[in-house]
Amino acid sequence: MSRFEPVGDTINRVAMSVGLLKSSDPFASADPAFVQLCGLATEAGQDLVQEAEWQQLEREHSFITASGDTGLYELPDDFAYMIDQTGWQQGAPGAAYPLLGPASAQWWSYLQASQLYTVTIYAWFQISSGKFQLWPQPPAVGIPIAYKYISRNWARDGASTPMDPVYKDFVATSADVPMFEKILFLKKLKLLWLQAKGFDTRYAQDEYVLALDSWKGKDKSAPKLSLNGPVGMVRPLINPLVNLPDTGLGN
Repeated sequence: MSRFEPVGDTINRVAMSVGLLKSSDPFASADPAFVQLCGLATEAGQDLVQEAEWQQLEREHSFITASGDTGLYELPDDFAYMIDQTGWQQGAPGAAYPLLGPASAQWWSYLQASQLYTVTIYAWFQISSGKFQLWPQPPAVGIPIAYKYISRNWARDGASTPMDPVYKDFVATSADVPMFEKILFLKKLKLLWLQAKGFDTRYAQDEYVLALDSWKGKDKSAPKLSLNGPVGMVRPLINPLVNLPDTGLGN
């Protein structure tokens, strides 16, 4: 069983939950209810992209600055938004420096006006006018730059395979696969359909928020936080030898 399911299956599950009969192929159906559900499925996926930094939508973009570069670079075609603090430039072998920024519009204007940092191993960046911009401009030649971003392409084309996927930002056939948890996508689609029909959505809204909060927390692993500090810490933050008061311990 796959972690994700074809959108046609999800649409049929929503249809049954609201009292409709299943369709053998929702995207081929002329039933107005299924036409609406199919349209809302794309809206549901595009909405979910902005709800969290879903790990299955993470992508990395890298390039090497070259002679003739102006410091202005096209964003990836599927770029939705950058993941904070993932921009790096590589220096000597084994060395890397974080990209400085993103620079505010005010600071970027200052850099341009003052011509500061025109010769430096540290590069500033900003995303403006639909481009990834580096400072100094032009940048030094031969510097590898990499950053991670969230892709807007949230659905795998049903004609492709998991081993050789093709992604897009809409669903057009029942075989297309949304790259979201099944129950989360179902709850979102059901909520949108009820809203479009003008039905009471209070319970559906609560169900969706519960699923969203749950899967945002489960989507990525996270370390356990210890009040005692990291393992091997020379002076632990919590220790009977250093945290007990000097007096008042009894006789």
